[in-house]
Amino acid sequence: MVDTIVVDKINSVIESYFTTNPTLNIVPVKDLMPAFISVGIFKKDFRKGLPIRKILNELDKSDKLNLIPFIYAERNEQNTYWYFKPINAPVPTTPYKQEESSEKTKRSSDPRFKNDQDYVVDLCDIVLEKKAYRQKKFDFLLGDLHKNGKTQTELPIDAYYVELQLAVEFERLFLSESASSSKRNEKETVSGVLRSEQRKRYSLRKAKVLSEQEISLVVILSTDFACDDQDNIIRNEENDIKVVQKALKRYVVDY
Repeated sequence: MVDTIVVDKINSVIESYFTTNPTLNIVPVKDLMPAFISVGIFKKDFRKGLPIRKILNELDKSDKLNLIPFIYAERNEQNTYWYFKPINAPVPTTPYKQEESSEKTKRSSDPRFKNDQDYVVDLCDIVLEKKAYRQKKFDFLLGDLHKNGKTQTELPIDAYYVELQLAVEFERLFLSESASSSKRNEKETVSGVLRSEQRKRYSLRKAKVLSEQEISLVVILSTDFACDDQDNIIRNEENDIKVVQKALKRYVVDY
């Protein structure tokens, strides 16, 4: 039988992942194995996500998949393919593996396919002439208590530059009508608050705790850039680098 404390930890990690990556609507469960390992749920990965798949299969057999509300399963006569998606995200209308093949084709042909967060951090690396430690976690920067009242998840920082003691966060703001509609319809997280509210709470916590640890924090907003009607950055690297240079001017030589 699966330990409920383990289930709570799994839910917390998934929730944190989608909070940090709000543009993602679905991911294979194996993609979260590094995060599960980092908080001690598993010691190591093998066979591309088998440890988490074993737990999901056990919950499935005992009809308790509802304990992990982020689960999405694609089934055929032989196999079940497991994915995570945000609680309020729509169910895919086509099999994910078909979409995944299409996305891989885009990635191979379009170097700008990266999400906006990765794109902006890439620009920070260029401007600072340093390589960021991405999704950096600190043992002193923790999320809310889990439902068990004992454990907490380490909150990731989008980019951390060790030599500069500098943390950089990319914050995507949703201003379009479609995004506003989605926000009105969003559901509570497993910790009992709306995802948007949790993001605000965690942003304030990061600023406070990092300052206490004498780590500088720079927040770069999506609205600092030109965006399309879906609130995605319209990428023009020459102009976008200027935006990043301005945001990081304290750390740029000869700015």
